[in-house]
Amino acid sequence: MVKAVRGAISLDADNQIELKDKVRTLYLNLQELNGFSEESIVSIIFSQTHDISYNPAKALRISVNISTVPLFCTQEPACIDFPQEMMLRVLITYNAEDGSGPAVPVYLGKALELRADLTKR
Repeated sequence: MVKAVRGAISLDADNQIELKDKVRTLYLNLQELNGFSEESIVSIIFSQTHDISYNPAKALRISVNISTVPLFCTQEPACIDFPQEMMLRVLITYNAEDGSGPAVPVYLGKALELRADLTKR
């Protein structure tokens, strides 16, 4: 069964070390809660706000040593009704075993505001 899970995390600064740390944290949280392995991942899509200057796909490859997964990055559109700064989002599509339960999203830092309905636990 193919599943997709979303996640987001805010950055405190626009630098490579911060991005690498936050990408790793987000990915490992999603992996732990959803039980996927690198071999089960179909693809990973990142989106980032305009104020993040570095590539999250490259940061993930370096920080978690992912080498076989197709990765893609895009920039978030500017939204007047919900402005965001220093925000990184991810969508991971993976193959899961039947009966593995629903995908569990992860929102960390200021990203908790994005989907308060999903983060109340």
